[in-house]
Amino acid sequence: MKRIFLLSTLIISSFGMMNLQTVSAATPAQQAANPDPATFAKAKQLVAKINVACSLHGDQFRKVNDACIEYFQKLNALSNATPADVIAKTQELKDTRNAKIKAVLEPGQLNSWAAFKE
Repeated sequence: MKRIFLLSTLIISSFGMMNLQTVSAATPAQQAANPDPATFAKAKQLVAKINVACSLHGDQFRKVNDACIEYFQKLNALSNATPADVIAKTQELKDTRNAKIKAVLEPGQLNSWAAFKE
């Protein structure tokens, strides 16, 4: 009886550890300070549009999602900047986001991405 109890405890705790490992495997963008829900909503909308335009697959979706979340987080951080700084920094953030997205797209998807941006 003791063996059964110890064995079942071991099995249950190992499942619990597997669950913890799954939960802690968040992306760097998700591990950053918890942004407001509006940031995730904006990123989700943009990624959905990009996905429709470019037919993202596999790891592409996650990388594009991370780039968009990072973009909106940094954009929100500009709330205290001067208007001139906001304009310059916003363009810089867009360029960085777009470079990250281009880096994960395949050649055929790059044409779709260019058409999407127009």
